[in-house]
Amino acid sequence: MGITLLVAGAIAVRAWFMVSYRPAFLGFGDSHEYVLAAATNVFRDVQHPAGYPLFLVLVHYFSDRLSFTILVQHALGIATGLLLYKSVRRTGAPPWLGLLPAAVAFFGGTGLFLEHALLADPLFAFLQAVGIYAAIRALYEPALRWPLLAGAAIGLAFWVKTVAISSAPLVVPLLLFAAPGDVRRRLMSSATAALMVIVIVLAYVAAQASSTGYVGYERQGAWNLYGRVATFVDCSRFEPPKGTRFLCPTEPPAHRLSQASYQYGRSSPAVRHFGGPGRAPGYANALLQKFSVAAIEHEPVAYVSAIVHGLTFYIFPRSGEGYTPESIRDALFGPVNEKAIEPAIALFYPHSLGYHRPASAIRSLSVYERHTRVQGPLLVLLLLAAIGGLPLLPSRMRSAAILFTLTAIFSIVFAEAGSSYDARYAYPTFGPLAAGAALGAWGIATRLSRENQRRRRRARALPAP
Repeated sequence: MGITLLVAGAIAVRAWFMVSYRPAFLGFGDSHEYVLAAATNVFRDVQHPAGYPLFLVLVHYFSDRLSFTILVQHALGIATGLLLYKSVRRTGAPPWLGLLPAAVAFFGGTGLFLEHALLADPLFAFLQAVGIYAAIRALYEPALRWPLLAGAAIGLAFWVKTVAISSAPLVVPLLLFAAPGDVRRRLMSSATAALMVIVIVLAYVAAQASSTGYVGYERQGAWNLYGRVATFVDCSRFEPPKGTRFLCPTEPPAHRLSQASYQYGRSSPAVRHFGGPGRAPGYANALLQKFSVAAIEHEPVAYVSAIVHGLTFYIFPRSGEGYTPESIRDALFGPVNEKAIEPAIALFYPHSLGYHRPASAIRSLSVYERHTRVQGPLLVLLLLAAIGGLPLLPSRMRSAAILFTLTAIFSIVFAEAGSSYDARYAYPTFGPLAAGAALGAWGIATRLSRENQRRRRRARALPAP
């Protein structure tokens, strides 16, 4: 009954979005690149993988109306919540615990805004949820189809977002040590998941090589890491690799700009030299990677400090690094970028010209987003429950809770290590973290209940005064 009511509410709120602001939020710059890639060549973008443009092409076969694509993405958001709900139920915990991650996926404002835009995040969140569900099934059932599906979901998610690969070093060893059966059966389960990840990743590399001639993942992907490194590297303390000294920032370390500034800004040494990621020659990526890796090797403490500092933005969003929930919302509403994307929309969605975006809808949707964020004390509470309850759970349920919790933590740390804070990176992690928190809180509550029962029994056993 509880999940039925939540699903009904999730459908209602998404219907409100689709009726209030039509056909989609198109102000975010990445949407332009995705649509152009879908309309011309899915491997067109040198900094984004081809998974999401390919998804747009597949949906386009069924309908060339933008509103249909947005409807599919909203359906994926509901499916994500249902998968997390069913994942928690599969652990043997009380079914109502699964309502927490489902509610987070169903009603989180940032997620709803991203579902209503042409952005890759909802697709990634769905594939991540599929991987989690399959991995949970693999922890409780010996059938190899579940690790097969878990590995396939991780590999396909890697086609959509680089950060998806962070699930592989979690799921593979977890199945090796916690899957049911003897050592041979656990090894087969772990190897099946690993093999599927490798096969699908290599399939991406082969497809891109066939289309562009480039053997790799993102042709200019090292710009993200360079932007992160440029915020702290001190070239007076080490000798940069030959031919890369020009990449050293000129500002003192205490007055460095944001990661995005060094990745895209005109004052960035890399941008001044290469003209930005979109214009850079092919060899630029290798130089940026060489410089960035050398900087990390020589200043590992500064690198870790930059990551930890960036992680604090997820708890207390503020300006200074990447997009906050508020700046994402403002960008999605941006009229300038909405105007710029119109030729691409006309090319790929010829029947979707024109907008319905009254000011009253913008105000009401903004209020909803502002009051449904997962941040601050709520996020801290989820983390404490998820981590603190782990030792108090039964062994197999503990493995499931580890999967939920570390999926969220690994994903966000991986994103911060390779780029910078962005509220979009946090959105797919909230559901799994809420699932881990639900199990952790239940473990804590169960332990406290047992302790109270022991105290009562001891009190009854004492002789009357």
